[in-house]
Amino acid sequence: MSQTLSPFDLLALQNRIENAESEAASGCGLSDVLYEARVQAAYAGILAAAPAAQRAETEAVLLSRGFHPEFEPYEAGPGECSLTGIEDDCCPCGQHP
Repeated sequence: MSQTLSPFDLLALQNRIENAESEAASGCGLSDVLYEARVQAAYAGILAAAPAAQRAETEAVLLSRGFHPEFEPYEAGPGECSLTGIEDDCCPCGQHP
């Protein structure tokens, strides 16, 4: 049976989402690839932690924020960083010679 989120629960969920988005942005070096991977993982974690009775409504809120349940990480091409998606010669991640 589905349970509607109370205003308090909804506010708490919105705060968790905003914190997850802020944490995903921190240290991503403005890489949209890295941010998207981090934020999608955070969204999935929030959904997994939601009580079963509130999961459908939680997912709806996450979907409105950009959650993609079938998210697949970026696959870097030759000369691109697999972490950031930025060209190896310009990538600030520190993993390239």
